Formats: sequence, structure tokens, C-alpha cells
Amino acid sequence: MFQSAFVLLSLFDRVHKIYGRKKVQKIIHLLEVSGVNLPFKYAYHHYGPFSVELQEELNFLVNQGLLSETKEDAAYVYEITEKGKQFKQKLETEERYKVMFNEELLEALTKENSQFLELVSTYAYLIDIGYEENFAKQKALELKPHLSKYIDTAVKFYNEQIKYH
Repeated sequence: MFQSAFVLLSLFDRVHKIYGRKKVQKIIHLLEVSGVNLPFKYAYHHYGPFSVELQEELNFLVNQGLLSETKEDAAYVYEITEKGKQFKQKLETEERYKVMFNEELLEALTKENSQFLELVSTYAYLIDIGYEENFAKQKALELKPHLSKYIDTAVKFYNEQIKYH
């Protein structure tokens, strides 16, 4: 019942803060693609794959005081609250909820900028909906011409960090 909330709280407990709604969406999408079990459905939007359900879950966690959402400059900043840490701990101990993150992947995702993650996430989305790799790369360039400088690095990142995990 609380599995997705637990995974999100666990993520924020590990990374502490994520700057930007777009970056949150892309990190969680790429974690899902890499094998983390989450129920979110994605549709393609201007900034790449976007999940309404994920945003609703984040809003719910913020409204319950389990995550905080603040605004710094033009970016929303998400972080787990003390109440969120306590709830996550309760789910772990009493309900035996568990999640395993690939720590190397999680660290790599949080270090990248949101534009790079947007391109990787778009490429991963295209692969996921059935595009062959070369066509996915071409389509990603067509959809994101302003991010073309990242394309080779993004495909490499997907193949090395996401695809086989």
C-alpha cells in the first residue's frame, strides 16, 4: 500500500536533496528503467518522460509533511523531513518494506544536470516503447536538438549505467 511512498522516502533519505521537479522526475524514471519497482506510468511531454502519478505522490508526501518542497531561485527543492524519516523507519521495521538501490547509479544520477538527465530519460523512454537503439538516438536528437552535445554521452550513460542494472 505504501510501497511507492517508501521508495521515494528511501531515495530522499539517501540523497538528501534534489533540486528541480524535472530532475526528480528524470531520476525516478531512470531508476524505474534500471529495475526499481515503482508503479508510475510515463507519457512524453516537452521535457521528456513525465509521470502525473509521480507528481501526485510527491505532492501527497509534501502535504503529509514527509517531504519538504521549498523554492530556491527558480527551482523547487525536495528533501525528506524528520517526520518522513520516522515514517520510513516504521515501514521498514513494522511492515518490513525494503528497497535496493544501485548506489553507484544513484550517485551518478544525482551528480548529473537536469538537461543531461532529460536526454538520457528521453532515450530510455524511446527504447522502452520499442525503438531500436539507432532510431531511438535519431528520434532523441529530433526531439531534443538543443541537447545534441550530450547525445553520445547520454547513450553511453544509458548503456553502461541503466540498461544492464
